[in-house]
Amino acid sequence: MDAVILCGGLGTRIRTVTKDSYPKAMIQLVGKTILEWEMSWLKKHGIDHAILAVRYLAAYIEEQYGSTFETDYGDINVSYSKERDKLGSGGAVKHAMDFISSSNVIIMNGDIITNFNLGDMIKKYKRDNKQGSIAVAKMRSPFGIVEIDEKEDILEFKEKPILSHWIHAGVDIFSAEVLDRFPVKGQMEETIFVELAEENQLKAFKIDEHYFWRSIDNPKDVLETEKQWKGLD
Repeated sequence: MDAVILCGGLGTRIRTVTKDSYPKAMIQLVGKTILEWEMSWLKKHGIDHAILAVRYLAAYIEEQYGSTFETDYGDINVSYSKERDKLGSGGAVKHAMDFISSSNVIIMNGDIITNFNLGDMIKKYKRDNKQGSIAVAKMRSPFGIVEIDEKEDILEFKEKPILSHWIHAGVDIFSAEVLDRFPVKGQMEETIFVELAEENQLKAFKIDEHYFWRSIDNPKDVLETEKQWKGLD
């Protein structure tokens, strides 16, 4: 199965880390770049071909990884879908279609660190027999939560607890047949996700809380991931 990694963004919220000298997906975390962790994770679960949807500093990424990248789980083939203009996540996938040869495709954000069992997601996607599957994770509050009683006494203070809400985890599986419906420009969440949900063709895969999942959006995410990330095993 092919995988598309969306790594063409500027990373404007994390410029204090990158200093505009390398793309966000090339941030180092515990000895490897985000992209290296992602490609290793994909290969661990049997994915042999990663298509990097690149734009900002695309040549820098291609110089680093070439056509084959050696992971701890074997080599993964690498292709590059190069965007001249900002296409959005949906447009980036559509632009990468010529590199996709598998009947189903994984789509992954280029700023995700996770070790959940992708094989389980693939199995569920095939059992569900729908056009798409979206990985979802429990949302962690960015703030401390204060529990207050009717007398306005503070009962408890919870530091950034995991909430009951589910959020898009940035890992999806789609039938290649549906890729023609992706927008030429635009975000997946605003276009094809909405359409497939209305057609009852989109299922969720819930990431168990004992797995690690984090989106690297700001310098604090980098610092906290450095402390918490234990690797893919």
